[in-house]
Amino acid sequence: MFASEINKLLNLVSRSFTLCIPRLPKQVRNEVGNFYLLCRYADSIEDSKISFTDKKKYFKRYLTCLKQEDLNKMNTLSAELTPKILNKNDQKMFKRFSKVFKQFVGFDEKSKKIALKWLKEMTKGMAKYSKKEIENFLDLDNYCYYVAGTVGFYITQITDHKFNLHKYDFLLSKCEDFGLLLQKVNIIRDFSKDYENGKTFWPKSLFKKHNMEIKDAFKNKNDLKRKQILSEMIKSTEPHIKNTLEYLKNLPAELKFVWAIPFYMAIPTLLKCYGNDEIFDPQKKVKIGKIQTTQIISSLNKKISSEQFFEEYLIALNEKNSQGLNLNLQLK
Repeated sequence: MFASEINKLLNLVSRSFTLCIPRLPKQVRNEVGNFYLLCRYADSIEDSKISFTDKKKYFKRYLTCLKQEDLNKMNTLSAELTPKILNKNDQKMFKRFSKVFKQFVGFDEKSKKIALKWLKEMTKGMAKYSKKEIENFLDLDNYCYYVAGTVGFYITQITDHKFNLHKYDFLLSKCEDFGLLLQKVNIIRDFSKDYENGKTFWPKSLFKKHNMEIKDAFKNKNDLKRKQILSEMIKSTEPHIKNTLEYLKNLPAELKFVWAIPFYMAIPTLLKCYGNDEIFDPQKKVKIGKIQTTQIISSLNKKISSEQFFEEYLIALNEKNSQGLNLNLQLK
């Protein structure tokens, strides 16, 4: 019963992770799906128009509800927050969040401890960057660590808890980049939407370097400068791509296919962003279509047994890359 309800909530608030989580082995499927929704709850608070001071209070109350496993406090908090949440689907999730909460309470103690550890770290960063601006690439990487790198650590630790990973230490050294890559792709493509919502995650130093105000990126007369800035944003993903590849290649076979899905969606999305004026158009959203997504999953199904399937995919992408963008995709 709970599993079907959780799947409905995942379908409501997610796209790419809805493709991944149902394909996970049953040993971790419920825990990972539940953690995604726990994070989405925190993310909805971060995205709201709530003041910095109140966000900190709400994050603290949220963690307290989970630690104390107090359903009444959780329901009270969700009811109080729902009208303050901007996204309509997230509001629906808040109204039905007791199901997520009850599922979380039913997990084994170590699974709950891992989830709370990384949720606490995530909300700490969300609170920090609700007030702090992204001044440079170090700030950007720190922000991405808090909101997405933490997810990479969670996935790796919960998987080790359930599977006893043979290459755990190595995977732990690479998992942060997996989260940073996916988050940076979203930050790049969502530049206009974020700006409309009063947020800018692209480093302010990039605009200063090109003698521009952030608002000037929406003026066509600055097309060359804004594309140079966009190119530098894309280039910042290069180290994450290589480390993500190493991470994925060293996962157990039953997990490799699942977590390759968001990677295989992120890279063509990134290439589609390169030199694309639609990044600076609030009415447009740069993304790969449903047909291409279906083709990606179908291709993965066919090639997952090949030891070279990651390299083959990246070589094919480079051959299709007519813009001449060099993302250093090949492995040594």
